[in-house]
Amino acid sequence: MGALLCTGLILLIMPPPSMALEPLPGREREEGFILEDNELYQNHFQGIRIRGSIPVTVKNCTFRSNGRGGIAIERDSQVKVIGCDLFQNGMAGINLDEAGDTVIDNNKIFKNKMAGIRIWRSGEKEEFVSRVRITNNRIYSNDQAGIRSMPQGSKSVEVSAIGNEIFGNDKAGIVIENNTRLTAKGNSIYDNGTSGIMTYQSAVLPELDIYQNNVSFNRGVGIHILNGRTGDIGIRNNWIYNNHRSGILCALWNVPDVGSVNAEIINNTIVSNGSADQGAGIRNDSSGKVVIMNNIVAFNYVSGIITRGCGGYAHNLLFANGEVGNCCEDPHTAPYWIESLQLGGCQKRGKGDLICDPMFVDPDNYDFSLRDGSPAIDAGDKYDDILMPPSQGTSKNDMGATGGPYAITQEGVTAKSEGKTKRLSRAVLKAQPQSTKE
Repeated sequence: MGALLCTGLILLIMPPPSMALEPLPGREREEGFILEDNELYQNHFQGIRIRGSIPVTVKNCTFRSNGRGGIAIERDSQVKVIGCDLFQNGMAGINLDEAGDTVIDNNKIFKNKMAGIRIWRSGEKEEFVSRVRITNNRIYSNDQAGIRSMPQGSKSVEVSAIGNEIFGNDKAGIVIENNTRLTAKGNSIYDNGTSGIMTYQSAVLPELDIYQNNVSFNRGVGIHILNGRTGDIGIRNNWIYNNHRSGILCALWNVPDVGSVNAEIINNTIVSNGSADQGAGIRNDSSGKVVIMNNIVAFNYVSGIITRGCGGYAHNLLFANGEVGNCCEDPHTAPYWIESLQLGGCQKRGKGDLICDPMFVDPDNYDFSLRDGSPAIDAGDKYDDILMPPSQGTSKNDMGATGGPYAITQEGVTAKSEGKTKRLSRAVLKAQPQSTKE
């Protein structure tokens, strides 16, 4: 049996006992109930509450100023929320608790309490995996996170955040904890309060694949992995720039045992992050295994790469980090003090590391792709580039976000000037449209 319950309006859908709720093998489930072109507001609890296994589509509706949330999705519900406005609701624009498969596409979700989208799993009997696909939304100005996933205990959630614009939230753009499997691809994540993407300390490690995103101008760290491990893709091919603290941070500053981190950080372009005390391009304070490879790390305030134990990095290009000027003519040699500043005081660069100008096309306008002749072209490890040019098709990858099997271009990407920062104009670099087909 399936039921749709909403505050103010109650709709009860009860199929005959003989009706099969699961689709036949090889057939898609038919749409069950459609709620379209409605406005639900100022209800004491939720604007609408959905329970049960009959598919429900909520389309082109407005949910505003409801006490506990705009939409509550519960108990193995199969729900699509498409083209809606959800704002000024208590708790969250969309609350999911023990939901089944949920699609949240092309909505505006803003100025809600706690989070724009809040994902929770607390039940003891349900053993299914909650799957939430969040695509092509604008999620902004929420009192806490834009998206927050917080399953309890060993309960499992799979979250795919693809092609969203997530900005201006009081805390992080995306917050993940516990047994969440996050795929974040092709999002523009900027101007959030504490971090662009953040994982909390968790009883069960979250699993993360974060790639092809623009992460910029967040008032803390761009990507902060306090606790977690990366999946098959890892943290790859992101443009990470002008965040107030580090571009990527693993664990807490100088507190290596606060969480567990095992991560691959590969082929990112990390530029102009930091403030006076905390500003490495990539910083790893964890005691776990963190691989740092094929990245371009330039113009960061304190240092380029800082790692616990001075290891785990190779085949990266570093330039002008720690207020070091233009250096060096030979990318393979540099004065000791310059090399030390690039690598957080470590005495020796990693295998294949270069210290030289990456030759960005137009960094003042946020085009960090590579000019012809850049020393980062064909200078990384392995060969699986998909972009030629800039790759010349040799036996090695390009460094930075335009190299490797998940390479991303900046063609057609525009920047909006919003004033000045120390090195670059304050701007939002829009993500190139990405396919939502995995």
